[in-house]
Amino acid sequence: MTTFEKSIQIAAPPEEVWTCLIDPTWIQKWWTALREYHYASERKTGVGMTFVVEEKIGMGPLLKIMFEVTKWKQPAHIMFKMVSGTGAESYEISWTLEPAEGGTLFNYVENLTLSDGFMDKVWSKLGRRSGMGHIEGYLRNLKTLAESRAAAAAQRAAV
Repeated sequence: MTTFEKSIQIAAPPEEVWTCLIDPTWIQKWWTALREYHYASERKTGVGMTFVVEEKIGMGPLLKIMFEVTKWKQPAHIMFKMVSGTGAESYEISWTLEPAEGGTLFNYVENLTLSDGFMDKVWSKLGRRSGMGHIEGYLRNLKTLAESRAAAAAQRAAV
């Protein structure tokens, strides 16, 4: 298993960041490794919601995974885990949002075990840098997106 952890300060309130995390239109703008994202259940929010992603990170395998939301505390915490798919044996992601001076502290934690034991060992050693680079890119994208949404909301409120 490979664990990736990264935090970033975002100059936007947790509610703006939250919208970027739960709306598929916004998710695909910052989570750039996604090739596909769609709901797999009628439910679009909350614990029990399921969704499917196709994700490709660098030289890693194409992951086709169905996730189920296991924690949902709006606008503070989302956790989801793999319930089926290809390319991974287990995959869990947690996003927490903490109000902070000037906005939100966003924390990203990912635990990934690839299906192929050899590739999992290679990825845990050699892919860590590539994986962290992608996650850092996602978080920069999320920051830019949430901050621009917050600035637009502030402009609308000032008019």
